[in-house]
Amino acid sequence: MITSTNTLVPDNPAAAYAAYKKAQSAVFLAGTQGLKYKKDHYELAVDLSKAGMQYIEDRGDEIAIGAMTPLWQIKISPLIQSFAGGAISQAISDVADKNVQRYGTLGGVISGKAPFSVLLPILLTLTVDVQLQDKGCMSLDDYLHCPPMGELVTGIVIAKEDVYTAYKAYRKLPVDEPYLIGAVAMREDSWRIVVGGRPGLAAIAHSASEELTEKGMAVKENVAHLASEELDFGNFGTCSEAERRSLTIEMVRSLIKAAWKGYSRHIAK
Repeated sequence: MITSTNTLVPDNPAAAYAAYKKAQSAVFLAGTQGLKYKKDHYELAVDLSKAGMQYIEDRGDEIAIGAMTPLWQIKISPLIQSFAGGAISQAISDVADKNVQRYGTLGGVISGKAPFSVLLPILLTLTVDVQLQDKGCMSLDDYLHCPPMGELVTGIVIAKEDVYTAYKAYRKLPVDEPYLIGAVAMREDSWRIVVGGRPGLAAIAHSASEELTEKGMAVKENVAHLASEELDFGNFGTCSEAERRSLTIEMVRSLIKAAWKGYSRHIAK
């Protein structure tokens, strides 16, 4: 576990970020799941538990979730369970480490940018902005591919729209991290295909998404192959690059069908 010379428990994000920037070395304490195996020492530890970033709010045309909101609380929220086919709640339920489900926070997931995150691919299929203290906001896709900038993630906002996301994670055993993750979202006017665990960071298959949006279900087979071809894959763990690439074709094909069926049921209600 990390150690620190001083600990601060600010009551708002602005005070937390100001203290962080002033310290010679500092770390934010959130769910601490990512820090429990580290041995680093810092001048200052900024405890975010009282900084007012734990909330799930329906703001009419968007859903706002604070960075310190525990994953379990997001999972059981009726607002989240009813959105996008419940994919966000399902992904959290599929987190292999139950301690992460219980003690992990949304901010930890977003700022951690873990390559095998089961939640990031689903969020990438949606219209999500990341809120940063003193730095405004940026799309989740841009944030994930942005180099570290000493930022404090205060929360996210998700556009409320008619969308259905189908999701799948492949594991050797239920307790293992997934070795491939996929999510496909359908809207009235567009599709979005995301693949994670490549083992690179979750990424949108832009060409495949555009092809499916333009030509529809008739080209789903070509689209599945295109998604496999346009993204980078690698050898890692028990799964090779070739296996990941081949499995992506099968995964995307099935997720397109699942998203289409789910969206069709949704609009029929």
